[in-house]
This record gives sequence, C-alpha cells and structure tokens, in this order.
Amino acid sequence: MSKPETIVAADVTERLRNDILLGALRPGEWLRQIDLQDRYRCTRASARSALATLAAGQMVQHVPNRGFRVVQPSTEVREQITEIRLMLELPAAEAIVASATEQDVASIQEAAEAFDAGVDRLPYPEMRALNHAFHRALVAPLANHLLADTINDLRERDLPGDWSSWSIGANVRRSSQDHLDMARAVAIRDAEALRQLTGQHLTRWQDPS
Repeated sequence: MSKPETIVAADVTERLRNDILLGALRPGEWLRQIDLQDRYRCTRASARSALATLAAGQMVQHVPNRGFRVVQPSTEVREQITEIRLMLELPAAEAIVASATEQDVASIQEAAEAFDAGVDRLPYPEMRALNHAFHRALVAPLANHLLADTINDLRERDLPGDWSSWSIGANVRRSSQDHLDMARAVAIRDAEALRQLTGQHLTRWQDPS
C-alpha cells in the first residue's frame, strides 16, 4: 500500500470511529463498504481497512457471511468494562488532583460547563462530542499517558452501547451534574471526592432510576 493510501485509510478510520462515538451510526447498524466509500469519498481498500481496524478494537463487529455492524455491548460486557474502568479510574483520581495545573483545572471546568449548557438544547451527537471532550480533559493531567489513553479507549468502546440511557433527559442532566461536581473536586484538590464521584458516574447506568 502506498503512503498516500495509508494516510487516507487512517483518516477514514478516525472519521468512522468518530461517527460511531457521536451517535451518527447507531449500535447494531450495518456498515456496508460501498456506503462507507460514498460517505467518506474513499477507496474500497480504505473502507475495508477502517472496518478491520475498528473490528480489532471491538467498536465494530464482523458477522460471518453478513458483513460488519456497529457493536452493541451486552450487559455482561458493559459490566466487565465498568469493572476495569473502576480499577483504573478510582486510583487515578489522586494522580489527577495532584498533577492538575491551573490551566488543566480551567480546561476541565470549561468542558463541564460546555456540556451543562447543552443539556436539553443540543442534539445527541453534539452532546456526545461534549461528553467526550470533558472526559478527555479530566484525564489529561495524568503524567502516565498510556493510562490516560487506556481510560479513554475503554470509555469510548463502551459508548456505542449507551444510546438508550441518553435518550432520557434526566439521565443527561445527572451526568452533567456529575461533571460539574467532578470539576469542582479537582479545583479544590479533593481527591477523595473525585474518587467517589467517579465511581458514582461510572456505575449510574447500572441503576438508571
């Protein structure tokens, strides 16, 4: 594969990944190569490469003799992802508070407020983008960049399965309040509060009432 084609394939992969994360392509939706070629104005090879890459990352599922579709994690898989996230993100709370600069604090607060401003006003894909931005800002202070990347990857792998809970406005408002409280915990350097809020935030989907 030539270098220009490699660049195109990587770009298509990222665009497809973002469309899944932001809800433009829903859980369970079938992904035909010809449709991806039209959608992203790319070659068949690039579309195939993007599907294979995201299938390896388990954001896309390959169904033998049928093709590819956006993954919809089962409850069991979501519980396993949540368990791993708790193992990583609860201890990370102390490191985030200890390492966050004033600029980091401001970025986290700004991201939380941007999400809050969009509640009941912005469409689902835009809220997803704002949610994505908040959580990336929250872990940005971590000195261990591999840990931050792993946390982001796990969260993003789980996002496609969370469509139904985000269709309820009250759930989005609760998420927003969590974000604001988490931002405040970082600002006042309260690692224990951030730890507790993180655990609450990660497990809300298990008790949506």
